Amino acid sequence: MIRENTLAPASQWAKPFVSEVAEIINQLKEYGYDSATIANLTGLQEKKLSDWTSRYKREPENLSDIPYPCWCFLTALVGRPNIQNNGQPIDVDARKVMRAFKPTAFKNKNAFEMPSEKEFKRVIGDNTFTGITVENLCETFQWKPVQIATSLEKGTLPFLNWCLILMLCGFNIQKMLLTQHDGEIMLNH
Repeated sequence: MIRENTLAPASQWAKPFVSEVAEIINQLKEYGYDSATIANLTGLQEKKLSDWTSRYKREPENLSDIPYPCWCFLTALVGRPNIQNNGQPIDVDARKVMRAFKPTAFKNKNAFEMPSEKEFKRVIGDNTFTGITVENLCETFQWKPVQIATSLEKGTLPFLNWCLILMLCGFNIQKMLLTQHDGEIMLNH
């Protein structure tokens, strides 16, 4: 059972137990997404997935060292998107966001093509139609402003961060990434 205070904005977030991270990983396994498959589709390192759940059978209430953005990402994959915003995406025109990028920006890690600086600037920055700024992204996901600004400029934004931005805009990253089954994966309560 995953505690509600782990499914909260960063300012109210309680780190999950290793057993809670393992519950999400095991839920994904039930749908055919083992750690290697998850790593391949998302860009997360398989070793990190293992580290975040280490010793969960012997010490289930140890706190996981999973970073907040990774936790947001994993919870979205099991049907709990936008925990950083109390479950709600920001109010944007998703069609405008889609038109701002090439179709390859909306693929899983294997088929993904990093957007260019010009594309990023259409939706992230001052005076964009989304209202998303580097500063509020960093506050929302506990990112370092200099690193994010630099990665946006150079087109080296980590895939996970890109997925979280899309999720914030209302895109279903579960459907975008986990295409090997029909229907939705829902977190057990």
